[in-house]
Amino acid sequence: MFLIVQIFFLYYLTAAVVYFGTFFSLSVQSRQLADDEIDELRDAFNEFDKDKDGLISCKDLGNLMRTMGYMPTEMELIELGQNINMNLGGRVDFEDFVDLMAPKLLAETAGMIGMKELKDAFKEFDMDGDGEITTEELRSAMTKLMGEHMSRREIDAIVKEADDNGDGTVDFEEFVRMMSHQ
Repeated sequence: MFLIVQIFFLYYLTAAVVYFGTFFSLSVQSRQLADDEIDELRDAFNEFDKDKDGLISCKDLGNLMRTMGYMPTEMELIELGQNINMNLGGRVDFEDFVDLMAPKLLAETAGMIGMKELKDAFKEFDMDGDGEITTEELRSAMTKLMGEHMSRREIDAIVKEADDNGDGTVDFEEFVRMMSHQ
């Protein structure tokens, strides 16, 4: 039942967000790396910059990519090495490393819904802005967004499934937990 509720909310959240003109920023082209992602790359890069000159070798680049969980093939490493050797003198600075890694990080996170998107979607259901989705707000959203009239029992069951603290509503924390539940 919980999976059904999660799928239900994902479906209707997407519909709500599209309906109200707020689009998720999920495609690789639509966002830049976040500060914490750049910090992660910088920390990793610095670990491999042994002489602290701001450059790493092509060999270190392959090892660095592996430690970050990317498994480049030998062919990819050869291609990277050729590009690096031709364009960058055989070494990579941090900026070039970010340019190499950004598409991988963005592709990896492309399907993830971020906190901002969750907040925006939650606001569409929390019609009175009090920080809770009530059964009435959910029923109203269903009618408004999808033209569907669900029974009181169906709406109550959805809210009850997501309502961890038993207060009869879905607050933002419960909403996030429900959306991230695997």
